[in-house]
Amino acid sequence: MKIVFFGTGEFSTTILNGLIEMGQEVVGVVSQPDKVNGRNNKLIFSPIKQYCIKNNIPLFQFEKLNKQGEQPLKNLDADLFVTASYGQIIRQNILDIPHICTINVHASLLPKYRGSSPIQWAIINGEKVTGVTIMRTDAGLDTGDMYLSKQIDISPEDTSSSVFNKLSTLGIECLKEFFANFDYYINHPIKQDESQSSYYPMIKKEDYLLNFNMTAKDLVNKIRGLENCYFIYNNLRYKVLFAKECELSGKVGEILECDSKRGLVIACQDTSIEVITIQPEDKGKMPAKAYMNAGKFVKGDIIK
Repeated sequence: MKIVFFGTGEFSTTILNGLIEMGQEVVGVVSQPDKVNGRNNKLIFSPIKQYCIKNNIPLFQFEKLNKQGEQPLKNLDADLFVTASYGQIIRQNILDIPHICTINVHASLLPKYRGSSPIQWAIINGEKVTGVTIMRTDAGLDTGDMYLSKQIDISPEDTSSSVFNKLSTLGIECLKEFFANFDYYINHPIKQDESQSSYYPMIKKEDYLLNFNMTAKDLVNKIRGLENCYFIYNNLRYKVLFAKECELSGKVGEILECDSKRGLVIACQDTSIEVITIQPEDKGKMPAKAYMNAGKFVKGDIIK
């Protein structure tokens, strides 16, 4: 069948590639408009745009999809729209265009973790499992009927990047099963149980600032989920890319250890975290123990 695909990021690109490899006819791709890099004022092409250029796939980038996209998408005469991490709310006038319906590859076990950042929030909240749901897209926020879902475990070492990779592969598996049994799934949708639903908002810039007045467990999960969390110390920004819980305790935000043997240990609400991978401002990421040789941190100081 003829498919128009909607997506923007790495997750979407993997799903699109999987669709093509399984023999589906993708007649066009819709992606978010290009963004401007704030540092050098250059346009940044999304991963999906780069993929489309490389593979000569027609690409559409609408500033306002629901106003600008209706006629161009009708012209493609598609049987099915498939969305995966697209980034704009799709209104009913667009959802009604394909001959059959619009489906979404959602990176959570619906009805839990509706919203735009389900992978990050699942890790932040310390979930042990997550998954992918193939659902029919409606005008709500991930509220449509479900067709099938599959789950995976989240390990303590997983970050949002590793779970993204696992779920993109799982998403392709789900789509293979969906298309292999297309008539059955289309005719046997499952209503979402609203009593079990949860919605989480888009991650904001301020969410990345670390607040040490949290438990060590919650802080480690946040670092795993967002991966680019940071704190400010002596007017410099330090990204914490990975950390683990530590048994030491002290005042909230106190630097308990800062040497090459113990690394960087910072007190939290209950115990502390040991920073494993750090990225100082304007430098590359490195092991925290190695960076402690620079003598930039002072034991007993408080990070606020």
